[in-house]
Amino acid sequence: MEDRSDDFGVTALAACYFIQMWWAHHSTSDELLMFVRDENPVPVIEQIVHDATLLAESPLTGDQLAALWTSAAGGYHDSRVEGRDGRQWFRRMIEVLTPKLDAAGVHVSTEGALEFRPGVTEPVARIVRRFSITRDFYEPVDEEFLRQALGDLVGAGLPELALRFFISLAMTHETPISQDFHAEIGRASAPFGYGVFILQRLEFLMPE
Repeated sequence: MEDRSDDFGVTALAACYFIQMWWAHHSTSDELLMFVRDENPVPVIEQIVHDATLLAESPLTGDQLAALWTSAAGGYHDSRVEGRDGRQWFRRMIEVLTPKLDAAGVHVSTEGALEFRPGVTEPVARIVRRFSITRDFYEPVDEEFLRQALGDLVGAGLPELALRFFISLAMTHETPISQDFHAEIGRASAPFGYGVFILQRLEFLMPE
């Protein structure tokens, strides 16, 4: 479904499109989603919708989902400002993007997507517990709240999304990454088939 050589799905959407001053080119977040839908191939849209469905159906609270998204977007988009919590935002994402999949005859299924095997979940749980903030946004972010949200993603059977969000949040909040920690992240990512570029994105956080 997706190319995992670099970031993908909702985390790539947040980092690549909801950038500083995105509102100078798109009057609403819905309009930006329509642009994303029209400008990207079906497999890209399919992965975003797959992620968004897993998140919307997860037991995380709407505020947890909104906080994860906002930090992944570098603080440049908070759906709560528009009157939507995180769950409502991901559902809206699905609504806007799905017509492209329908036109292509593609149905997104999350059957079998949950992962609870300790050998997969426990390494990710150890990593997300080390999330910390050294760079905050204009609106301060609660470090422990985000850390708990990442952990709750793992507990919900979504360790891959938890690790991908951790990488995004580590970048936007500049979590210190030692050589050993980077290697640990690499080992934890092995079951998910990440390409080298996903982990390379963390290298600017490592000591020289």
